[in-house]
Amino acid sequence: MKYAFTFLCCLLALFVRAQNMELSRLKSFIERPAAKVTDSLRKAGWSLHAELSGVKGAQMYQTWSFGKHKAEKAKALAWFRLHADKGFINQLYYQSPGITQYNVLLKEIKETGTERKDVQSIENKKLSTYYVSPDYIFQTIVGMDSYTVMVMANKAQ
Repeated sequence: MKYAFTFLCCLLALFVRAQNMELSRLKSFIERPAAKVTDSLRKAGWSLHAELSGVKGAQMYQTWSFGKHKAEKAKALAWFRLHADKGFINQLYYQSPGITQYNVLLKEIKETGTERKDVQSIENKKLSTYYVSPDYIFQTIVGMDSYTVMVMANKAQ
């Protein structure tokens, strides 16, 4: 019984870790080969949605989901969208499983010495805010029960 409980605790910890991405992990995906990033997501239990993915010229985009929502089985716990150019990730969107994880990411973004841009926009009932650091550009997008962080390299520096 003790071993079964330990196994369940380890499994739960792995499940929670897979859906909750730290900012350092999100940043580590940028400018990495797309194949390595997709292998990492697959091994962590993320599912690729081929119907929401594609290739156009040298650009590739993929949409991944993680887990199932308790109340709405058709809804995933978290979403991940990768954009790659010539086989390397150049932009990603991570929709966190809830406001708690989003706030952790937002705090990490602010603590990395980013500059919050005065430009904010509201489209389709979603508020977008931009944060810029010497190496990365972050966009936070908050809507009704939707908390997304975009990460891309800051090529202007």
